[in-house]
Amino acid sequence: MNGSDLVEMTLNIGGESFKLKAEFNRQDAVREAEFAVRQYFNKLRRNWPDSSDRKILAMTAWQFAFWRQEDLKLQNQAQELAQICLDKINEISDPESFNSELEGDNE
Repeated sequence: MNGSDLVEMTLNIGGESFKLKAEFNRQDAVREAEFAVRQYFNKLRRNWPDSSDRKILAMTAWQFAFWRQEDLKLQNQAQELAQICLDKINEISDPESFNSELEGDNE
């Protein structure tokens, strides 16, 4: 099979099964994500044993969405910082900028 060929996978989280198609070479990543969600679901289940599976699934979905939003904020901050650094590097490495700074020192 080619790495980009699609395979059908069945996932089970919180007693709910569903099928999805994933690239052959992404199966491990899909299983790792399933495991992480299932592990968090089980943690919540232990902490709130009287809650319904539906409520636990909702809590799990909210937590993963919250973490995703936090990740996006961090990515944006990192991209902004990288752009600032790139701009500084380009400014420092630009010979014309360097020459104009030297000429400004002579005035």
